[in-house]
Amino acid sequence: MRARRTRRQGGFTLLEMLITLTVTVIGLTGLLSLHVVVSKGNATTSRSGEGVAVAEATLEEIRNLSLAALFTEFGVTGLPIDANLNTVAGRAGVTFNRNVQVTELTATSTNLVKIRVAVTWTDAGAAPGADGGIHDHRVSFELIRTASEAL
Repeated sequence: MRARRTRRQGGFTLLEMLITLTVTVIGLTGLLSLHVVVSKGNATTSRSGEGVAVAEATLEEIRNLSLAALFTEFGVTGLPIDANLNTVAGRAGVTFNRNVQVTELTATSTNLVKIRVAVTWTDAGAAPGADGGIHDHRVSFELIRTASEAL
């Protein structure tokens, strides 16, 4: 008597293929969402770096002026100075707003002044103050110098 042979076919069933496809799509969706988050983080970091560069450049411009030149520049006769400067256009349509404050440090010395430069910006496409200000950003730098000379 001949032994009956069972014929086994190689390959996958339709159910196995559907399960594999589902797991693959879920994994790729996770990778895509990770890519989106990383891209947004890189854009935010880029704008922050640009804001810091604008603040540093503005502080250096102000730092190089004598106190008399500061008065002339801002059209004032004495301290304190609180002035908004021209905006700076950044990449991707971001606008950086600059503010300068110069105050006398009379509690420490009559010859010292504090210069503060603040740069603010809002994420591209958002209105200032929208969503409780979550899209608003600010970077500030301060330095103390003598009132008698430019440093």
